[in-house]
Amino acid sequence: MNKLISIILPTYNGAGRIQEALLSVLGQSYLHWELLVVDDGSTDNTEELVKDLPCNEKRIIYIKNESNLGIQQTLNKGLKEAKGEYIARIDDDDMWIDKDKLLKQVEFLEKNKDCVLVGTGLVAVNEEGKEIFRTFNPELDAIIRNKILSKTCFTHSSVMFRKALAMQLGGYSELSEVRHIEDYDLWLKMGTVGKLANLPIYGVRLLFREGSISSENKIAQLEKSVRLIRKFKSHYPNYLSSVVSLSVRTVAQKFLRLPPFRYFSASIYKMYKNL
Repeated sequence: MNKLISIILPTYNGAGRIQEALLSVLGQSYLHWELLVVDDGSTDNTEELVKDLPCNEKRIIYIKNESNLGIQQTLNKGLKEAKGEYIARIDDDDMWIDKDKLLKQVEFLEKNKDCVLVGTGLVAVNEEGKEIFRTFNPELDAIIRNKILSKTCFTHSSVMFRKALAMQLGGYSELSEVRHIEDYDLWLKMGTVGKLANLPIYGVRLLFREGSISSENKIAQLEKSVRLIRKFKSHYPNYLSSVVSLSVRTVAQKFLRLPPFRYFSASIYKMYKNL
């Protein structure tokens, strides 16, 4: 199989954490890929680390924004520059832990032409690298559709999707109303025209760390999600119960921001992912 996969890795001052992500891409068994590292105006030595990889890997393309544009524009810059038929995503603080992840996903999309997006399960670790939990995301399209208005059903660093369709749908929305849930917005749009799936493999190691985009913006993400799903209520079932579920989780997150509840945030997230 010789389908080109474009891997988009956005980063901002990620020098202290990006190496594992890069090495996990280099360790993939599927070899026909390009990696677009899109640096959103870093002021650290991210550029030096990427360009000085020991292997001098020609498949790694470094792109730097002149100024900090934010995650939405940075992701779209990667999409526009990508030459592959398929897009894969990885964040600078995550890593792929199944060496056949890309191979399994591209084979799945080739065999299932009606599927537009496929993710994997995840293993969550803390900043010391200790495993907190592992979980699979819903596997089948029908199950995903029943749940997707109440939660994303996909881990961004695990997904692979069809570039042409993503571009047709406008890529990642750059509207402020979906900032930090731009991936969720794109998955919902893609699901209106094709099937969605997750493979029952642990494809990505997800880092739980204070100060990450997801941890700092969790409450805002949930509040924006309530407004977002209103636009898709005619495309997916269980709209009203999903609004209730998101609203309850928003309130719960506000409590989790207070000590001593922050200690249990990873456990609560595990319970949520398995609902």
